[in-house]
Amino acid sequence: MATNKRTDKGFCPFCGMSFSGDHDDCPFCGQDLRMYKDDLGPIMGSIQTATNIDMKSPKVRITMSVVLFLLAFAGALVVFDYYDSHFNTPAEEAEVVIPEGLMIELQSNGYLDLTQDFATQDIKVQPLYDPELKLRFYLGDGHQDKYQKVVWQVTTESYSSTNMKNPFYQKVTKDISEYSDIDSVLWENVNIGKFWIIADCYTADGECEVFMGAGVYYGKLVKSYSWIYNGAKMSFDYTMSSDEVRKCLNVDLTTRMDQQSVSSMTDYVIDGQSITDLDNKLKSLYNKSYRYSEAGYADFVLSFVQSCIYDVYDSYNYHVSDFWAYPAETILSGCGDDEDRAILFCSIMKDAGMNVGIITFPESTIAAVEVDLSDSYIGTYAKTIRELYNRYTVADTDSELGLGELRSYYDVSEDGTLYYNGTEIHGKYRLETV
Repeated sequence: MATNKRTDKGFCPFCGMSFSGDHDDCPFCGQDLRMYKDDLGPIMGSIQTATNIDMKSPKVRITMSVVLFLLAFAGALVVFDYYDSHFNTPAEEAEVVIPEGLMIELQSNGYLDLTQDFATQDIKVQPLYDPELKLRFYLGDGHQDKYQKVVWQVTTESYSSTNMKNPFYQKVTKDISEYSDIDSVLWENVNIGKFWIIADCYTADGECEVFMGAGVYYGKLVKSYSWIYNGAKMSFDYTMSSDEVRKCLNVDLTTRMDQQSVSSMTDYVIDGQSITDLDNKLKSLYNKSYRYSEAGYADFVLSFVQSCIYDVYDSYNYHVSDFWAYPAETILSGCGDDEDRAILFCSIMKDAGMNVGIITFPESTIAAVEVDLSDSYIGTYAKTIRELYNRYTVADTDSELGLGELRSYYDVSEDGTLYYNGTEIHGKYRLETV
């Protein structure tokens, strides 16, 4: 019988990753979590005494971790709001003319869209290739050799699966007594997406002048995926065009949330060029090692999504409680919650020519796919749900289970009825096909 993976999960307030088991250090970013577990103990004990709620419940502990993280995140937003209000004052209030932005073409199939003090040339940028893209920021003409100390800060907005310090933050303090060049800083690990550069410049008499530039890096996405399937290492390289990246980045959150409120989750299952490319890569890799079968390939894709697309909460990734990401957006960020990963899995299967659906369970959303089970051992145990004349096999992207398997507290009867903790579920808990 499958074990309950979800109730064993922990959550790191530093990198936003969830994980299974009890860890003193986050298995992803390495941060020491012991002091936070110690701090939570007295708080949870007090709450349990006052409310009679079992504060040792894993679900409650995860909820408390998320609450503490959101409080910390809210504090960070206050800081960013200060910079936003200080540097982005409307032109009519500031009585200055905000110049147009600058575009810089890059050798790496993309470009930089720059605004604020980049546009006035108070801060400049020089692209470097060594061989990966690096950006050198430096003070513009008239500002160099004026200061005794410059504090450079680079921040990014988006999550990056290759950088566990998220959102990326780099701070470098350069004092003229220690550095020959304090007027520039090098950003080596350039992330696709929005970024900000702040330069706090101090004169000899202690006065401070602040410059801030904002930009977006629209570049092609190049990723190398690697994971273990049936005891063997699988790996391939994948590229998303800069045009596709630009579409993913230029999402208006308000418009998206309005769209989401009147749409179905299955509306986000689409098979565009980025998904076709990914399907082709996966299918080619699968065919090198196995005789092709629908169920076998679906199980292979499921393992890819489970292993290579990290489990991250929407509140951390998109700064809202619930966000349905298009599959290309999930690929770009390299992470998503159970809904995002179910949408991605269904999109790949749809591109492969299979019928797909999404099942809403209490506490989780999982995928489903109509596959021929007759030529695979998976058919001997697979859980399937009837939809008219077809049967859809479950695919839980938010676990380590294979195709056709469900966690112990979910079940499907022979006639396709859904059960949660032994009780039949109705209403919104259902299979919705694409």
